[in-house]
This record gives sequence, C-alpha cells and structure tokens, in this order.
Amino acid sequence: MVRSNSAQLRAVVAGLGVMGSNHCRVLSSLAGVELAAAVDPDTGRCAAVAEAHPAVRTHASLEQALATEDLDIACIATPVDSLAESTLQALRGGLHVLVEKPTARTEQDALAMAQEADERQLVLGVGHVERFNPAVMLLKAKLEDDMIGRILQMHARRLSPFPNRASMMGVGLDLATHDIDVMRYLSGSEVSRVYAETAQRVHDTAEDLLCATLRFDNDSTGLLEVNWITPTKVRELSVTGERGMFVVNYLTQELLFYEHPTKGTEWDALSGIRGGGEGDMIRFALERREPLRVEWEQFLQAVRDGSPPPVSVYDGLAALSTATAIQRAGAQHEVLAPGYRETPVA
Repeated sequence: MVRSNSAQLRAVVAGLGVMGSNHCRVLSSLAGVELAAAVDPDTGRCAAVAEAHPAVRTHASLEQALATEDLDIACIATPVDSLAESTLQALRGGLHVLVEKPTARTEQDALAMAQEADERQLVLGVGHVERFNPAVMLLKAKLEDDMIGRILQMHARRLSPFPNRASMMGVGLDLATHDIDVMRYLSGSEVSRVYAETAQRVHDTAEDLLCATLRFDNDSTGLLEVNWITPTKVRELSVTGERGMFVVNYLTQELLFYEHPTKGTEWDALSGIRGGGEGDMIRFALERREPLRVEWEQFLQAVRDGSPPPVSVYDGLAALSTATAIQRAGAQHEVLAPGYRETPVA
C-alpha cells in the first residue's frame, strides 16, 4: 500500500546485510522519516533488526511488505542478482527508491529500472556513498573553483583483506564502481575506453585483483588499483592537475593539497631526495559527517522537492557499465569502450 501527501515519509529497507542494517540505523535517526518495515528472508537478520528497532515490522518478502504497509520510499540493499527485481517491484508499488550500487547485475536491467521510474515519475537514486564523503564534496568544490586547472590524472587505491561474505561479484563490481563513479563526478567527463589486468587469487568465482586504466572524454586518465588481498584497508584518491595535486583519504575524511613547485632547492643533495622544488601544502579543515547520512538527507530532499536524485540511475549505469568493461578487458586482454556510451546518459 502507498500513501499520498504524507509529511512523514515511511520507509522500507529490503536486504538486511551489512549495508541494509546501516541503512536501517540511519533512517531510524532522521527527522521527517519513519523506518516502518524491514525485509529479509533470513529470520536471524530480521530478529536482529527488530531487536535494534522495536517499532519496525519485519517481513520475509518485499511483496508482503508492500501489501501490508503504508509506504513512501524503499531502500533496496539485497544481493546484486536481485537488485533489479526488487527495485522494479518497489517502483511498480509506487515507491521512490534508493538502490544500492552497483545498481543491477546487468546494464539492461539498469535501463529497465530507469524506464520504469521515468514512466511513473518516481525518484530513483543509486547509493554511491563515496560521493557524500565530506572530503570528496570539498574536493569537488575546489575543482569547480579551478584551484588546480585542468585535471590530468586521477589515481584510486581501494585495497582490503578478503571480506568473505556472500554474493560477491568480484572487485570490479563490488569495489571499483565506487571510484569509477567518483572519477566521473569529479571530472564531469565520460569514460571513453578502458584496459585492465585482472587476477583471481583467493575468490572462488570472480576476480579479486585488478589494475585498470581509464581514458575520459576530456583527455584525462584514471588509474584503478583494487583488490581483496592486501592485509590492511586502503581507501585513497589523488587528483593531479596543471597547478597541483589533491589527495583524499576516504577513511579519515582528509583532503590535502600539494601546490605545483614554486620554490627551488639549490642544495643538490637535498634536491636529489625531495626533488628540484616544492610548493605549499594545505590540509583542509572540514566538517566530518557520516556519508551515508548525508546521502539519505539529499535523497529525501529530492523526494520532497520532486527534483532529480543526487546520484541518478544513469550515473549508476555508467559505473556498472565501466566496471563490466574492465572485467571483460581483463579477461580478453583488449581495450574496450563501456557499453553505456551507446546509451543516452542524462
């Protein structure tokens, strides 16, 4: 059941794994929204959410929740293979939807989701949460202020120990989609082609290591280092431009700026160690907030305003398509263009 003209938005979360549980936690703390229902076929997960949020009713299926609850929005955090099916079900039930990345299993499914949302005039957003990291948001503002001029290269390192959880589709879809989306967002440019080397060292069915290069339409390049075999967690991004370099640490929400050299080093021994010159370095102060909370605040505002979501399904399609092209490039040892380039991207 769907309500209309509701001041208090009532939400359902489908999929109560790690991300789904985090969505429940955040939604239950936001003003103007009520976490009304949670869905998972696993009774243990439902019991854990019911214990943490006693007012929430749990259901074994989204169909059951849609039939019995008064709802306005849905968060879809199910396994990748069921993201599209659950999203379409919620849209057909008249709900605005925030679906977790990588949006869908296939590009065709993502396009079907976009069409359904457009036809029903519903807000469909994708949970690319790194866009809402305060360090990334500040970096976007500095780039728009032309602080480093034209972007020349972006380099992302997303490294982790093996997560050992269900429904992993390889580091391309599971991890690299984060940085693909951030690179498109920061550069304001589309991916024209990719090349990659991938390897399967620990994972049973998919790649757990990749090194990829991306060329963007604005002639900047991107480098991706992604794996599940590094014994410590690394989440870093550097953006090099004509006048300097920004470095983001996603985990600590830090943003550093290294100016292009303006002062020379006359002492040869020192210049051999530090380089022939250096510029100023700035560590920016910023308000640190949980990115998932910021993501929900902006998505809910879009629902209330009837405005486009902060990360559209077309953004999700572009990241999914690029990651899929990277996986194929690694398997086929070919330079490939992402399939989404043949699809109009809003």
